[in-house]
Amino acid sequence: MDDGRRREILRFLGRIGVDTRFVSVTSGGVLINNLRFSRFSRRREETFRREFPDLEVVRSKVFQKICSRSSRILASFLEPRSRVSVDAEGELALALYTVLEPYTRKYGIVFDDEGIKARPETLDHAAAAVFEDMLGGEGIRNHYRSSGSIIYPFITVPAEWIESWLGTKIRVTDDPMVENFMEFFSARVPQFREKLMKSLIYLDENSQGK
Repeated sequence: MDDGRRREILRFLGRIGVDTRFVSVTSGGVLINNLRFSRFSRRREETFRREFPDLEVVRSKVFQKICSRSSRILASFLEPRSRVSVDAEGELALALYTVLEPYTRKYGIVFDDEGIKARPETLDHAAAAVFEDMLGGEGIRNHYRSSGSIIYPFITVPAEWIESWLGTKIRVTDDPMVENFMEFFSARVPQFREKLMKSLIYLDENSQGK
């Protein structure tokens, strides 16, 4: 979508009372990141569709959950007017751009190839890396720690959420044994990925300065 078209859509959304910091504007339509904060009511949607009948308004609850979890990482590591480079390909690159797009208004970020790298690894990638370390006889560590030079917006987001939203499969490991471990724990330990991530964060916090 060209900048002129995007600005036209954003101006109209603002005029009808939508908070554009909580929607993503893409070539295919407008995705709602947070229904309550965006104030994108059904009545406003009808008004928008009359003006832009070629654009879809997406109210995906899965997408809103992805944005909610991603926002915690982004709020911690992005600064006003940060330059951000999307370090991904294909549909995962599109997913990152879509989630980051409202931050051009929230924080005034700019997409720039020389900026902070935004990577697409998910909660499942973090869990798989732990099993790979264990099976390889290595010490457990957090492979996907966000910093001032690289951020992982999806690192607390289950891969299945991204898969459900995109309608595609995400590969998190090439090791069949790691896949078996992941399936085993998924079936027997509720929220094992989230619990594992909490452990990684705890290790990070308690290893600083040592």
